[in-house]
Amino acid sequence: MKSAPRGTPALSRRELLTGMLPASFMAATSSTGPTISTMTGPVQCRSLGITLIHEHVLWFSGPRLENPGYSPIPEDRRSESIDFAVSLLNDAARVGIKTLVDLTPHRPIDLYQQIARRTAVNIIPSTGFYRRAKIPKSLANIEDEKQMEERMHGEVAEGIDRTPIRAGIIKVATEGAPLTDWEKKVFRAAARVQKRTGVPIATHSGPRSAPEQHDLLLRSGADPHRIVLSHMDVGTASRTEHFEALLPILRQGSYFEVDTFGQDFYTPWSDLTAFLHFFCDAGFANRLFISVDCNWRWENRLRLFEGAEAPTRDPNASKRTYAYMITSALPRLLESGFNRKEIDTFLIENPARLFCGL
Repeated sequence: MKSAPRGTPALSRRELLTGMLPASFMAATSSTGPTISTMTGPVQCRSLGITLIHEHVLWFSGPRLENPGYSPIPEDRRSESIDFAVSLLNDAARVGIKTLVDLTPHRPIDLYQQIARRTAVNIIPSTGFYRRAKIPKSLANIEDEKQMEERMHGEVAEGIDRTPIRAGIIKVATEGAPLTDWEKKVFRAAARVQKRTGVPIATHSGPRSAPEQHDLLLRSGADPHRIVLSHMDVGTASRTEHFEALLPILRQGSYFEVDTFGQDFYTPWSDLTAFLHFFCDAGFANRLFISVDCNWRWENRLRLFEGAEAPTRDPNASKRTYAYMITSALPRLLESGFNRKEIDTFLIENPARLFCGL
């Protein structure tokens, strides 16, 4: 699909700040069609609305593999964590964000349940395995590929941690390239679960590891139309030859996600927009997602957003909440030459297509 002409009328700031993306938003709120699992039950795919595809409701660094214990949220900060997460989600709802995809596949589901009951934002939970050095020891120690598959399939088909809440997406990750033997097991298992259930797969990747990840998923039976390769803008210099090397992945039907808006220490704005413009102009706006990857954690009893720590020490890190996409990133994208149709496609049409083929 070719992207809309650059002359298409852009959204006004008023429309952005009130979440009014007229044509596609109305189409996305139809009450008929297939559903997707969320924290509060199934939701019609056509009612997902403005969707952030790569976010985290709660996040934490956690101890490394050699540490004996694992406590993602300090006991005396649980209530405060719930309240803060709810405030971020409700801020998102006020600017028009309807759905958030949580890509924390090892989450305290009891806290998520409490959070979900206090917000109008749909939360799509995930299953899977994040980076081995950043996950609970009980998951990092799983070596059997079949056991990995059974865990992910159970959380998609039956429920997470003996609840009726089913995961709507699979998250897998690598430390870099090439993949380790353990990571290959995770990816093969995830591909089989995707083939059995139809739920999408989102990776933690980047342009360097994405080709190997994508190839392994396809060879293991995954549907390319249900694969999202994340953080594809990170470290991508704005040179055409780099972008052209990635085109075969999109031609097979998979998706790229970018999320470093406002984080020039990861990707300068000019490189990020060059990345998006290149693939839009090549006819692949329908294979691109934009998100924030908002995440914060407790450190020394203080809330710390990604980027606030050394070495970047970004003083604006805490401003990159879910609402940031509407209040800050989209106005800048409009100023950088993107049009209303492209923004609709990134945030509304592509999520519905990924989850339900709409």
